[in-house]
Amino acid sequence: KPCWERLAVSKSNKNLLVMPLIDIIPEENFAEYRVANHHIGGFDWSLSFNWMELIEKRNKSYHYPDPYPTPALSGGIFAIWRDSWERMGTYDTNMTEWGGEHIELSLRTWRCGGRIEIVPCARMGHVFRARNPYVVHSTEVIRNQNRAALVWLDEYADKYFQEVPYARGIDAGDVTERRLLKERLNCKPMDW
Repeated sequence: KPCWERLAVSKSNKNLLVMPLIDIIPEENFAEYRVANHHIGGFDWSLSFNWMELIEKRNKSYHYPDPYPTPALSGGIFAIWRDSWERMGTYDTNMTEWGGEHIELSLRTWRCGGRIEIVPCARMGHVFRARNPYVVHSTEVIRNQNRAALVWLDEYADKYFQEVPYARGIDAGDVTERRLLKERLNCKPMDW
């Protein structure tokens, strides 16, 4: 409910994505529910997501339970107005399986006039497993990340390929449609 309330009071920014804090439910013991801290999401040049520093450390004037901006989504748990979602291009339908879509969406949101916020009074528990219950093909994850790099990193794509050199050998497929979307949305350059 707090995520929906944040969207409702922020109607002036129709490109707002909001996400809850993701609490940890250990696979081996659901009773050990662990409350997440107020971290900021980010990623490195390999386009790997990680929780970075606490918002309280980054912004000394932050007051709980205010929503706070984050550069990156941790995954697919977020809320956005449907018309905004469709106008912004939804998910890249040429990404396959799993991985990279949250980085692509994060880059697109910030560069194309949007904003990502964490709403700390909204919480969701997530079971973190030692192993995925489904097959994840690493080449498909790299393919997805290649697509994000080729569309959104502009002249910085080489930094990604330096971090992930084996990615050069994996075909990203045709990214023309996503580059046209970037142009249609009048997105800012990576230097912005």
